[in-house]
Amino acid sequence: MMHSRADLIFNITGMWFVFLLLALFVVIVISLIKVWRTKIETPKEEMYKKLAIDAAEVQKETARQQEKLLEELADIKERLATIERILKEVE
Repeated sequence: MMHSRADLIFNITGMWFVFLLLALFVVIVISLIKVWRTKIETPKEEMYKKLAIDAAEVQKETARQQEKLLEELADIKERLATIERILKEVE
């Protein structure tokens, strides 16, 4: 059975059509996967940003408390030195 030139062109055109549909399907699937991944990652990124901000605030508060403790410790040392001086004078 002989195929005509028109049948050959029709077959090639049909294959190209199927190929283009397949390529379009792949592009759509990849785009949907990227959108889905972005929807999943965005809340995670926001959570990590909030954690980083909270950690920075806690670090600042800790530094402030350490500074306060150092000041109080210096005051205690000064008072202790005064008490030692008074005790030496009393002896």
